[in-house]
Formats: sequence, structure tokens, C-alpha cells
Amino acid sequence: MAYFPFIADIENMDCLLVGGGNIALHKAEILTEYNANIHIVAISVCEGLEKLAAGNKRIDIKKQAFKDSDINGMDFVIVAAGSKELGLYISKICKAQKIPVNVTDIKEACSFIFPAIIHKEPVLAAISTGGASPALAADIKKSIKNVIPDYYKELAVNLADARKYIIENTDNAIIRKQVFEKLVLYGKEHNGKIPEQVIKMFIKELAGNIPASGI
Repeated sequence: MAYFPFIADIENMDCLLVGGGNIALHKAEILTEYNANIHIVAISVCEGLEKLAAGNKRIDIKKQAFKDSDINGMDFVIVAAGSKELGLYISKICKAQKIPVNVTDIKEACSFIFPAIIHKEPVLAAISTGGASPALAADIKKSIKNVIPDYYKELAVNLADARKYIIENTDNAIIRKQVFEKLVLYGKEHNGKIPEQVIKMFIKELAGNIPASGI
């Protein structure tokens, strides 16, 4: 199975999380960063999940056994219940209704993979081994995280601000590409900062270097 790495906006989406232990807690903690609505179903839940739900209005808990109707209206489902039989069953009914489903530790039951994530808003990197080894994905995450400077957050925001100005003030695709490339290098050399005059300078510098055929 080949997994395609969609980067999706899950804000306000409804997620069913089946399970109440530490693995479920870990999944819930990650999802809260992206403002998903988390509906937890488990016969019992750990203290950490109780505390997390108490402090977040997007989380609700039903202390009961899973019922088929629990998947109704859900945008995606995560199963962290520790039961292979239950995981395979929930996967089957979710796939029948074309609801994306992830079952921890059962690769063949997953229609999407929960990756190892590096998030420095708005920069996000997701690492996956296609379910082969979550431990390896976590190890790769540690290696990559150490080479992504904290200033990339400011750099990404400044590049987004610059993008609108550049598009409004250049009608040449080649110039735009070169300006963006130069701004990335400038931002990396100046801890993410990109003054407006630098943007104007690069546009002016490059404007005379591209023939009309490049438009």
C-alpha cells in the first residue's frame, strides 16, 4: 500500500477517538494543537485524558463500549483501544462508509497514517515510514528537528507577507521565482527577518534581467 502525504486542515473536523489509555492521550494531545473536535469513547479513561478534556471544550468523553453508531458524522476515526479484534472491526465499518481510519499498531487496518510531526507554525514536517516502524519515524523526527531553526517560523510568516506584494508588483513568473529564492536565502542569513526595502530591491535588481519571452 502506498500512502500519499496529504497536509489537511482539520480545524473544526470531528474525530472519533476510541480508547482511553496513554496512547489515546498522546493522540488527543497532538490533535488539540490543530483545533479538531475530539469525541472519545472508552469504558474507562486515564487521568491524563480526564484532565485534558476538562481544560478543552473541543473534547468530550463517553464512558461506554464502542457502538457502530459512534462513527456517524465523524470526519475521521482513530482507534487506540489495544484490542486487535475491535480495531479490525472498526476499520471495516469505517472503510465501508469511506471514513478515514487509523488503528494503532495494525498497519493493514489503516487508511491513513498518523505521522511523526514537527510543527513550528506555519512550518510543518510530517515523517512516516508507511506504518513499517513508528520508532524509526520518531528517530528521524529527532534528527530533522535539530536542523530546523526556530526562526523558520518568522521566516515563513514574512515570506507569506512578501508573496502578496511580489505577485501584485511583478507579472513575470521567472522574476517571482528568483525573488522568492533570494528572499529565502536572505531570511536564513538574517534570522527570518525580511525588510520591505529588501523585497523592493530584489524586484528592481531582477526586473531588467529577464527577456520578454520569459513572461
